[in-house]
Amino acid sequence: MAFNGPVNGPVNGTVNGTVNGPVTGTVNSEVPADPAWTAIIPIRSFSEGKTRLQTPGVHTPSVIEAFAQDVITACLTCPHIARTLVVSPDTSVLKLAIDHGCEVVRQESPDGINEAISLARHLVTGPVIAVLGDTPCLTAAVLTMVVTSAQECDVSFVADTSGVGSTMWCVKEDSPARSHFGHHSRAAHRNHGAVELGVGNASPEWARARRDVDTDIDLWDASRLGLGSASSQLLTGMVRQE
Repeated sequence: MAFNGPVNGPVNGTVNGTVNGPVTGTVNSEVPADPAWTAIIPIRSFSEGKTRLQTPGVHTPSVIEAFAQDVITACLTCPHIARTLVVSPDTSVLKLAIDHGCEVVRQESPDGINEAISLARHLVTGPVIAVLGDTPCLTAAVLTMVVTSAQECDVSFVADTSGVGSTMWCVKEDSPARSHFGHHSRAAHRNHGAVELGVGNASPEWARARRDVDTDIDLWDASRLGLGSASSQLLTGMVRQE
């Protein structure tokens, strides 16, 4: 089911952000009866960041873009997620998101992950899952597992593989809670009352949910777990060129 134009009322012209139009996206027609989730994906830029990702022959901006495509695809195909919003100050990020069928929210400046999530939350109703854009092992099934686990919690999160950071943050409707991505975000989320999901579960699905990619070793591990199609195709092509 496709839609065009502003979604859910006066989205354009908000104080801190706008959904650029015409907005085009795809709503999953198989959303279950429980409250449908909105996915928020904050992506600062394709050209900045990931300075520790220095695999020979790997063009880092292209990898960042491929990661984002795989995260977007996972969110758009998850039957529990009705809307996917990408937040960024970078027009190239927003264009890619629109081309893939997402709604977009433009930040006036790169204020940070938590600010981007807060900006988008003001434009939606219902439960929200914030998903970082460097989690290319995500699938629709993994996201279904996460939001199903999050149903019982007002605020929850998924820790990253290192046990120091976080990859996702979930919040029920009307909660005043804020995300706390950044330095030692696992501890920050727990200290602010969020429930850690998947604790003690070593299944491949939870391993995928926890796997963010910042270093060459992270990328190797993500490849072992299974990358999304965009990342897999890109890296396979780069290896062949070598």
